Amino acid sequence: MKMRSLSWKVLLVLLLSGIGALDYHNSALGQSTSSSSSSSSSNQSEQPYHDNIFPNGGGLRDRLLGVLGNQFSKVPAGLNSHRRAGDYFNRNQLEDAQYAIEQSYNDEHRYYSNGNLTPSPMSLSVAQIALLRSERITDSATALVYPVIFPDRLEILVIPSSGKPIHKVVTEAQEVEILREAQDFVSNIRDVSSTDYLDSAQTLYNWIIRPIDADLQAANIKTLVFVMDGPLRVIPIAALHDGKDFLVQKYAIATVPSMGMANLKLRDRRRNSILVMGLTDAMQGLSALPSVEVEVNGIATQVLQGDAFLNQGFTIENLKTQQKKNNYGIVHLASHAKFVSNTINGAFIQMWNERLYIDQLRSLNLGSEAIEMLTLSACQTAVGKNLGLGGVAAQYGAKSVLASLWVVSDAGTAPLMLSFYRNYPTAKSKAIALQQTQVALLTGTVRIEGQQIQGIPNLPAVPLKQLNQAIDLKHPYFWASFILVGNWL
Repeated sequence: MKMRSLSWKVLLVLLLSGIGALDYHNSALGQSTSSSSSSSSSNQSEQPYHDNIFPNGGGLRDRLLGVLGNQFSKVPAGLNSHRRAGDYFNRNQLEDAQYAIEQSYNDEHRYYSNGNLTPSPMSLSVAQIALLRSERITDSATALVYPVIFPDRLEILVIPSSGKPIHKVVTEAQEVEILREAQDFVSNIRDVSSTDYLDSAQTLYNWIIRPIDADLQAANIKTLVFVMDGPLRVIPIAALHDGKDFLVQKYAIATVPSMGMANLKLRDRRRNSILVMGLTDAMQGLSALPSVEVEVNGIATQVLQGDAFLNQGFTIENLKTQQKKNNYGIVHLASHAKFVSNTINGAFIQMWNERLYIDQLRSLNLGSEAIEMLTLSACQTAVGKNLGLGGVAAQYGAKSVLASLWVVSDAGTAPLMLSFYRNYPTAKSKAIALQQTQVALLTGTVRIEGQQIQGIPNLPAVPLKQLNQAIDLKHPYFWASFILVGNWL
């Protein structure tokens, strides 16, 4: 079973409890709290940042952070707005808190993109209008969820499509504990022989979902759109567990980097044609991916109408040529990819004998009309800060991005992708299509038996190549890795 490559640096980050929080804490020292333009500023002192956990000055902490790149730290650009949000929460000024959170995350993306992205925050009232329209289109009551991390607590803000926002404070979920649970969750869920991930899955559920569960059920909410903070951006939210069921068994799920970053234009259901490109051969030090051929050809010939290009046909120039020629609604790239740094620099998608660097996306000029979906069927596309995906969507001109949180099983990816695209044309929303897909895998409806993918409706059994071990798709390692970022409609 081939794996789409994961950097050893990320694995080390996941083992180092507390390290990621330190840069956030230490970088906050000496920075003043900005005053709000809409409210009077607060002069109360802030919660002390625990900068004494590790000493500064070239010790172990600095050497580790220098090597690892610190995937979980908060970029300096968002700190002032984040602090201001904390002040607003303390005063129960929830509209101001929501706006400050939006500003904080937009500042982070501006920093990540080296200033190429300049999103504006979306106010609470405008967000509710977007949610109301979403409900009318999808027949699925939808809520926006902001879990916001502070050193001494987790603030949870829920925005329904109408009425007052819901606000909860979880004091037992302090930043260091959240980081530790997020690390344990992501680390343990990748062990397909174990259910050790359940402890963290249930702890995180108890912190993030259980405080608002009754409110969500009372409003008959069926779709949750998360705007995640810090280390929560790397967790597979669909795999949170209430002790009986996974979260995805109750809700369709999507994430947005911020509401101001999301392209919420209505989905054009006529644009279901797909351009599928992939790499099966080993290339530039990255391993071969033999099952990509099954994935690419199956999607383009058996599930959706489109065109497929493998290996030598998987080039930047051909991507530009084909998209301009055919105006595909969906672009699916099956290859290695990496988005692991604190800025857009160095993030890339591996193509045939070349790399498409993400800061090149804007210059591709793939047309004035945004594509409905960009799928990155690869590893490491959403790890770290998860800032890269929002930037990719904006720079590429995609309403939505579907991508993975961790190293992906090569053979295990094909069933999920084939099933997702089978659901895509008829599902009420992209989020619901992903929910249907993930539930089909975790319940065993879609499965691998006799080296074949079975159980996808109206699709004959699909043989897999070079499958040398059994794969149980019911484990969340296989179905929870992919997240939908951006427009969920």
